[in-house]
Amino acid sequence: MIVGTCTACGGDDSTASAPITASPVTTTHFQSPTSINAPAGTDTSKPGMPATAPNPSTTQPKEFPGTTTKTGTTAAPVSVKAQRYLAALKRQNVTIMGDTDNTIALTMAQFVCDQRGKNGDPTSMKAFVVAAVGPGEKTVEAANTKADKVIRAAHENYC
Repeated sequence: MIVGTCTACGGDDSTASAPITASPVTTTHFQSPTSINAPAGTDTSKPGMPATAPNPSTTQPKEFPGTTTKTGTTAAPVSVKAQRYLAALKRQNVTIMGDTDNTIALTMAQFVCDQRGKNGDPTSMKAFVVAAVGPGEKTVEAANTKADKVIRAAHENYC
């Protein structure tokens, strides 16, 4: 992983520099306006986002991925191997934050199996699974333990 940082000095100015030569060097100075006025008729007493509301007549398409029933279970039928995998996670008390329809859990199972089939790098695979299932855990160790359980359940029940 490469991390870079860019920093700038000065206010609203831009300075160009060049090697020292006999030719003159030109610099350009830009200055921001001191104030910008809102268009006429704009209420500036309440800064922030404009007041909007969702259109109540808009509905989600019937076959939209992740559509859930009122009970929170997945609307699409789940395969037998997916049921085995989800049951294994439940037995180990593995829950994934925000995964009310098991989309994340099933996606991780498919990812683990795909990586296994490609002889993928286990460290990279685990890092990806930790990133997906770790949120909500209090420690890195807990996130790693949960990822190990997800990976093991996928190997034993889904792949």
